[in-house]
Amino acid sequence: MEVRRVQKFGKSTLMVSLPAEWVKEVGLNAGESVYLEVDEDGSLKIYPPNMKIQGSPREIKVVISNLVIPEIITRIIYGLYILGFDRIEIESKEKLFSEDLLRKIKESVRSLIGFEITVQNVDYIQIQSFLDPTKYTMNSLLNRLINNLKQMLHYLSLGIKEGSRTFLQETIELEREIDRLYYLALRQLILSQSNRSLAYMIGVKRIQLIGNRILIKAIEEAADEISEAANDLLALPPQDLDEIKKYWNQFNDLIEQSTVIIDHAIKVLNKEDIKLINEVMEELRTLRRILIAEATKTDSMDNYRLIIVIRSVNLRLYNAIRRMEPIVEIAFNRSLENTKEIIVE
Repeated sequence: MEVRRVQKFGKSTLMVSLPAEWVKEVGLNAGESVYLEVDEDGSLKIYPPNMKIQGSPREIKVVISNLVIPEIITRIIYGLYILGFDRIEIESKEKLFSEDLLRKIKESVRSLIGFEITVQNVDYIQIQSFLDPTKYTMNSLLNRLINNLKQMLHYLSLGIKEGSRTFLQETIELEREIDRLYYLALRQLILSQSNRSLAYMIGVKRIQLIGNRILIKAIEEAADEISEAANDLLALPPQDLDEIKKYWNQFNDLIEQSTVIIDHAIKVLNKEDIKLINEVMEELRTLRRILIAEATKTDSMDNYRLIIVIRSVNLRLYNAIRRMEPIVEIAFNRSLENTKEIIVE
């Protein structure tokens, strides 16, 4: 480790010179700006204006047999995407992809942002990443995830109000978009773990890596629950879906409360107000009690199939709101990160 003396410049400015070898290596010229970052441990990091975000492309070859379960190739492609691989070459062991295997490969690539098939033969497929990781900050991805989650609730409410399969199907489509954003956010977090320059540019602090991982997983799981509620409603025959419109007012009240709570949960992430965050925690618990009461309420309806679906939708909403609790807990912990003194009145 090199040691340099801090010198005084003018009346109040302290300065230290930059190592000549580093300046030459990064191509820094007089008059250019550098980026400064105070790390969690108190150290100061300096980044040149043309800092290198990506290293050499990560490539891998996958040789797969037509005898394996097609879902395995989906998991492999998703895993390699999350781990930050830029190019995947897939070869058929039998020199010919089966129809199921080819379909699964194409479906997997279409469901991942920035991935495209660039070469395709009967026995060989090349997948390439065209992502620029600096374009996707963690805050922007979190906001997109939450906005889509709230839109899912909106379409779920419309589906019940209108007895509309189209709106319910849109709820499910939005869940697929949340999955796409979830995989991208996870990829960004893993890349940030090994590339601190990228982490700085997209707003990921080292101390918050695990918390961010929990955040995006909580949103993804909440979306799964809302999607399942839509699926439960879509399973109803037309006459029952039409009849459920009578219960829209009570559903809408619960859905609106859920939307507000989700909005509050994500907004307190950027607050350092312990009391406000605690209030949101209590709001979550209160709504959970209401939703579980609705899910277990006995009803005098004769249509048992409708009773089961109504209870199921309420239970799905309960589970979705429960997924928000870790987000608020993380917000509470983050509010204490830089605190020197805590005063509770």
